[in-house]
Amino acid sequence: MREQLRANALSEAATFAYFLTITAFDWLQFTLITTTPHTDVGLRTTVNAWATFVMTIAGVIYLYVRNGGPTGRQFLYRYFPLSVTVGWKFVIAIFIVMWLIDLVLSGIGEEIRGWISTLALIALNVGMFGRIGAHLASLARHE
Repeated sequence: MREQLRANALSEAATFAYFLTITAFDWLQFTLITTTPHTDVGLRTTVNAWATFVMTIAGVIYLYVRNGGPTGRQFLYRYFPLSVTVGWKFVIAIFIVMWLIDLVLSGIGEEIRGWISTLALIALNVGMFGRIGAHLASLARHE
């Protein structure tokens, strides 16, 4: 692999495989830490942790495919700037949506509000991956 890097010959598919492995490893660590039973971990916390892990891996694979998959070009070059610029917009949206959920549903029990928040976060993350994917597909079409 070092020789491929020196010769600038590492394929897009191989680069993606390394990136996906690192992403999976990092998020798996976060998921395992969050769900370690040393504290009282509720069902909602466990669902949040594993949903985030699965969504991250599936989302990154989806984005790779939208960029053209193994025949695509410059996935990481495109992915990082797009994920930051689109991601910040969704972070702001998450804060607004969480605030609205607490405001509008203040009379509902905390557990139900928590599950509604979980579903809202999942929907927002799906929307974020969809938006980044649309940008990647557009760039891939114009190559």
